[in-house]
Order: sequence, then structure tokens, then C-alpha cells
Amino acid sequence: MLIWFRKEFDEHIDWAGNPEKKIGVLLQNGEEKQIISPRTSFHIFTENIKGNSKRWNSRDLGAVRTIRDVILETSHKQYNAIKALNNELRQVNEELDSFSYTISHDLGTPLTVMKLNAQMLLANFEKTEKNKLKLNSIVEEIDSMAEMMHDVLQLSRAKHSEIELERLQTLNMLQKISENAIITFYSPKTEIVIGKCPDVRADKTMLHQVFLNVINNAVKYSSHQDLPKVEIWGTEKEETVEYRILDNGIGIPEEEKHKMFKIFNRMDNAKTFKGNGVGLSIVHRIMKRLGGNVDYESNKEGTCFILTFKKP
Repeated sequence: MLIWFRKEFDEHIDWAGNPEKKIGVLLQNGEEKQIISPRTSFHIFTENIKGNSKRWNSRDLGAVRTIRDVILETSHKQYNAIKALNNELRQVNEELDSFSYTISHDLGTPLTVMKLNAQMLLANFEKTEKNKLKLNSIVEEIDSMAEMMHDVLQLSRAKHSEIELERLQTLNMLQKISENAIITFYSPKTEIVIGKCPDVRADKTMLHQVFLNVINNAVKYSSHQDLPKVEIWGTEKEETVEYRILDNGIGIPEEEKHKMFKIFNRMDNAKTFKGNGVGLSIVHRIMKRLGGNVDYESNKEGTCFILTFKKP
């Protein structure tokens, strides 16, 4: 809706005498009758009229209608252009998802063969230190490629997989993920403290994926500390349930926070740790699909991820 206003116009009207008529009362046959007395003076009387604008003339109205038509025509063209772009974007996304599935499936077998051959060479080849380093490097790079393919596939599934929202308990899930994370990142010194765990409304598979990525990050990026520690607890709000995962790891530099949820983007201070920068993109996408949100607070003393779920 477009509303047009005009400025207030103070109008001054000169009258020949005061235009207000005096009303008198005349007693006739015992009845009171009102009579209008004629003006007694024709001196100039100026009336000030406020609170109005100048009248819209036909030229004004024609100009406004022309502007309206131009706006409507432009909006219609923009709508059609955006609609066409959305259709193209949808098609590109579908092709990208199809490509992700194809890559993950078709490259999985040759990568496995490459890894097995590298491991066989490592077992039977001349065991000089130089050869061992080269072969171990090949195996590690193959593992990184396989992990990246798996993560890209998970990111694609996070966008299109059917979800079933239900009331879910989280304590057992958090305990199992935490235990596995300590083993995965060879961090037996890590202390994981799990506090209150209220139920949430979510999809079971996707909830596991969210906690897995966030807890793994917390354990991984705090594992180089002398006393690595991760704290997990939930809080019930009026309409939501908020989970916090706090670590005492490397933190997130202020100037790099814009990279947080972008795929394949990693912080400069995180590049000494193994990873490909897909995990938080998966978390961000899943939380949006669950009708929740992911946020974080960070400083030099560590990072706290905040996951907001719907209340069951």
C-alpha cells in the first residue's frame, strides 16, 4: 500500500464583515422564537483555516496514477524475474544434490581400493622412514577425502531428508556421543560434565547429528589444553529448550566469526586440527529445519554453542 500525503495549507479568507450570524430570541404571543440578526458591519473579516491541504486537481491525480502504474509494472517485472531465478536456483540445487549423492557413492569404492593398496604397501614395502611417511600421508589424505564426501552427503540430506518431530530424551545420546568423542580425538584427559537434560522436540536422527558435530568440535578444539573440559546442560524457557555446549578450547577470533556456518570455511587458528569445515554448516541447516536456532559465544578462554529447540 502506498499512501500519499500533502502538506498542510494555511488558508486565509477575507469576508465582508464577520460571517457569523447572531441569533436573537423574540417573545411573540408568549412563545420564544429564534431570529437571525443581520450583520451590522461590513469591515474586512479574515478567517484562518488550518488542518487542510490544497485540493487535488486532475493534474495531480493523473501524475499519482501514472506513478502507481509504473510501480505496479516494475514490481510485476521484478516478480517474474525473481520467480525465474528461483526456478533456476531450485534446478541447480537439485543437480547439486544429485551430484553429491553420485560423488559420495561412485568415489567411495575407488577410495577404498586406494587405501587398501596403500596399507598393503605400508606392510610389505621397504620400511625406510621416508617411505613410511609417504605411505602414511597417502592413507591420511584418502581418509580426509572420504570424510569430506561423507560430510557433503550429510549436508545434502540435512536439507531434503524427511523429518519426524517427536519428544526426545537427550541424556543417553549425549553420554554416548561424549564417550566416543574422547576416543575419536585421543583425548583421555578431557573432562565432560553433563548437567540437566530436559526433553526436546526434534527428529531423532537429526538431533544426533547436531549434538555429534558440536560435541566433537568441543572435544577436538580443547584437546590440546592442559586440562581440557567440556560442559553440557539444558535450560527450559517459556516456549523453547536451550542447550549449551561450553569448552575451554582455542576460541573463535572476532574477525573470523562471519565464517562460522559457511561450508568449507575454517578459522585460521583451527587449521592445525583435522577437519574440513562442513560440520557447523550441517548443524546450522538442521536447526533451521527443526524450527530452532544455533548461536555461539566465544572468547580466548573457549567457545559456548547455544542450541535452541522447540519445547515438546
